[in-house]
Amino acid sequence: MSDEFHDVIIVGAGQGGLSVSYYLSQAGVGHVVLDRGGVAHAWEAHRWDSFCLVTPNWTVDLPGRPYRGDDPDGFMLRDEFVAYIKDWAESFRAPVKCGVDVTHVSAQGGHFVLETSHGRMRARTVVIATATYQHPKVPRVAAQLPDRIRQLHAEQYKNCAQAAAGAVLVVGSGQTGCQIVEDFLRDGRQVYLCVARTGRLPRRYRGRDCLSWQRDMGLLDRTPDMLDHPSQRFAGDPHLTGRDGGGTVSLYDFQRRGVTLLGRLDSVAGPVAALRDDLGESLDFADDFAANFMSKVDDHIAATHVSAPLPTADELAGGPDADAQRIPSPTTLNLDEAGIGTVIWATGFSFDFSWIDGIATDEFGYPVTDRGRSSLPGLHFCGLNWMTKRKSGILYGIDEDARIVSSDIIDQMAAATHGSQF
Repeated sequence: MSDEFHDVIIVGAGQGGLSVSYYLSQAGVGHVVLDRGGVAHAWEAHRWDSFCLVTPNWTVDLPGRPYRGDDPDGFMLRDEFVAYIKDWAESFRAPVKCGVDVTHVSAQGGHFVLETSHGRMRARTVVIATATYQHPKVPRVAAQLPDRIRQLHAEQYKNCAQAAAGAVLVVGSGQTGCQIVEDFLRDGRQVYLCVARTGRLPRRYRGRDCLSWQRDMGLLDRTPDMLDHPSQRFAGDPHLTGRDGGGTVSLYDFQRRGVTLLGRLDSVAGPVAALRDDLGESLDFADDFAANFMSKVDDHIAATHVSAPLPTADELAGGPDADAQRIPSPTTLNLDEAGIGTVIWATGFSFDFSWIDGIATDEFGYPVTDRGRSSLPGLHFCGLNWMTKRKSGILYGIDEDARIVSSDIIDQMAAATHGSQF
């Protein structure tokens, strides 16, 4: 039997792959979208029950389906957003093949060969839309924990009922870790949080959402060459939530509500965890991050003369109390004495593009691209963090990048067709 052949194969049926599919469908270009799960599978399967978007609904700017609802400044819940994506994909009959896992891509004889769980496929053009973060990261220290402690990565976490009885230790204080902490606080659990170096943003400042200011100040349109170091492409997102209409996430507020804040987790011997004495540095970093952002907004308002009210007390909240003592940063924690029955690893995700032969990568193993084009002619990416701009890896930027990638593909196919006539 001959291999299944397509002009274009898109790997990934999330917002990146579907956005390219939309434009190819509009242009009448034959293609197929392959995904190991299905449409919006990562959103549906790998987010917890209380998850909601962190960026406002107006940032949901998908091709042919920008948000037009009556709550642009609200935040869609997980199931609402999954339904939104699926309805959009159905509206243009996205040619998605579900349950197909692509394990290897190589260029052979002027086309691409894809090894999949459903056999070999070939294509003239391939778009990789598997996003930047693909595999859950669990630190080596996890193997040192006592067997009695239940462990979950954030990707596996759905709700508090998964946790064993007793207190919970959340390792990682990015957006995900902080939102999981909120879940357990509402469940009445004692929570311990290992804090890392992550910024804090005010949800709203001077009358507007922080994403609105970022858009208007051009921060979402920054290009990779504007970064101080390429590693900043992978920095954790600052504390933020859209839950219950959105609010500022503050480590100090967590502490005031009973969360025990800790430094980074280094090792575990028996029931005793060794911690870094760096909690104060991490808290200072979050404070400085917030202050720097608000200062930039103030400068923007002054320079552009845009009308904006003065900040309210709620907008300025999130820091320590005026008379607060420095929060202690213990260097050990006895897990048994703390009653910790569960550890949630909110330690992020890694990427791996080694399954694609022959593409140029940088020192981090990250694909080197030019407006989505890889070093292999005919192989493109869409949905990567900082692919063209800061907004590339978020919902608000996917339409712009998909237009670039799909237009490139359409032009290349037109040129190839024209050339074959002579």
